[in-house]
Amino acid sequence: MKNLHQVDFKCLQIFVAVVRCGGFTAAEELLNMSCSSISKAMSDLEARLGVTVCRRGRAGFGLTEEGEQLYQAVNKLFAAVGAYVDEVDNLDKQVQRVFRVATVDNTTGDETCPLVDALTQLQQQEPRLLVDMQIMTPNDITLALLRGELDIAVSLNYRQVDGLHTEELYREAVAPYVSVKHPELWESEALTLADISNLRLTTYTHRDPGSLMVGGERDQFYFSPQLEGVLILVLMGRHVGLLPRFYAQRWLELGKIKEVPVKALCFDSPIVVQYKTNGANQDLVDRLMALMRSCQ
Repeated sequence: MKNLHQVDFKCLQIFVAVVRCGGFTAAEELLNMSCSSISKAMSDLEARLGVTVCRRGRAGFGLTEEGEQLYQAVNKLFAAVGAYVDEVDNLDKQVQRVFRVATVDNTTGDETCPLVDALTQLQQQEPRLLVDMQIMTPNDITLALLRGELDIAVSLNYRQVDGLHTEELYREAVAPYVSVKHPELWESEALTLADISNLRLTTYTHRDPGSLMVGGERDQFYFSPQLEGVLILVLMGRHVGLLPRFYAQRWLELGKIKEVPVKALCFDSPIVVQYKTNGANQDLVDRLMALMRSCQ
């Protein structure tokens, strides 16, 4: 291989994600990129290295011998980068420790979520602890954890990821909602899946709503990584939106939206905690986990 020093770090991240997901299409959700963008990044990587790293086509995705060597080398590189970030972030460990925590938007609005109470107790135990709190999308959380940029995160569970410990904390009740600007649905008291199968359905979870629908086309389903995005599409009056019931409550009370009575689109979405084991702040991770379990 040649010109490895010239390879964009982002291309290496995409390469690792593609390998872990088992192909370009499977990596779209994790990377929040289109298949064509992923393909271009992989082509750029191969052009800079001067070798073919993967096979793709009818036979399916697979690594070449050079690709396997690159994958092993990049994993070592990411592990080293993560260790470096941990070491730099904790240079002042004796004076003030930094605990890097992330969650998806509006999670703490659910009274079931134990994160706030657990962090409060942890900081009471460690008054000098600095909690670096970030709100991120599930995709960004996964990549940040793998790169060693976060210690722990509360996120949505849509797939198991190699290298991360995933544990379910609780489940949030999800239901379909429609805006007052959608009169044909607003005025209906009894609906079935067939009644809304040709309408736009949008969701914030990675659960494919197409598996719940009948007769609809794939391009009628929309994904927004944040609840606010789903809500805006619903309020516009052009989408049926899947939202957590606790989040939708305020807008229900304002008379802006109402729940669509289709039981097949109501489900419990797992909320999980994720972290890498044996990190620089593993003792804090273990203590926070114990506190969150006790708060439930």
